[in-house]
Amino acid sequence: MTKPETERNWIPASWHAGVRVCRVGSDESGTIVEADGAIKVRWDSGRTSYYRRKVPANIRIEEK
Repeated sequence: MTKPETERNWIPASWHAGVRVCRVGSDESGTIVEADGAIKVRWDSGRTSYYRRKVPANIRIEEK
């Protein structure tokens, strides 16, 4: 059985500012701009999202 594309993943403690991420199931990409406690992502579209480390999120590290 495969995982659904909308499955949420935990944000690892190793993620830091400057890491490129993307939304699961979307082409939207962005960069982590703050990673002290919460994760702040500035999307290429100009929007900003905030994620908590202890809560599953729909983002993953962008593949190169």
